[in-house]
Amino acid sequence: MKIKKKVVAFISTLAVAGAISFGGANSASAYSDSVTENIPQLPGNSIQSNIWMSATAFNQKQSYQVSAKFIGNNPPNADWVKTAWAIKANGLGVSIGGVSGGTSNGNTLTGTWTNTNTWISDYAGSYNISGVPISGGGDNTASFLAKGVKRSASSSIFRLY
Repeated sequence: MKIKKKVVAFISTLAVAGAISFGGANSASAYSDSVTENIPQLPGNSIQSNIWMSATAFNQKQSYQVSAKFIGNNPPNADWVKTAWAIKANGLGVSIGGVSGGTSNGNTLTGTWTNTNTWISDYAGSYNISGVPISGGGDNTASFLAKGVKRSASSSIFRLY
């Protein structure tokens, strides 16, 4: 039994040290992705999905921004433009809390934002991570409805803490 406790303590120490190293050694200032999909039914126009996450250490406040953009050659205002996101942190005993935009449940934060009669829907928020995160990321889906045409595009990020 003593050996088992020592092995568990050793593995836990390695996990914490590794997570701190990843968080402290991160040279990126942010993680981002942008995906643009053309809309064949509306030539010259496209739907764009954007996601941005701060590259702060896991023990600091995390920030994120998401957007959906209906863009192109003089596009009409969309009936609606929606951005829907999910952010996740994976690791030992990880949970997300202190959310300033969206809803947290365990190690996941989700949310949606819809604007009507416009070309853009964007949102920014923050959250805290507890536990020992090792990896994480985010996904954003941009969608719209204009002139009877509905399309979407998705962007995503993967990161180590």
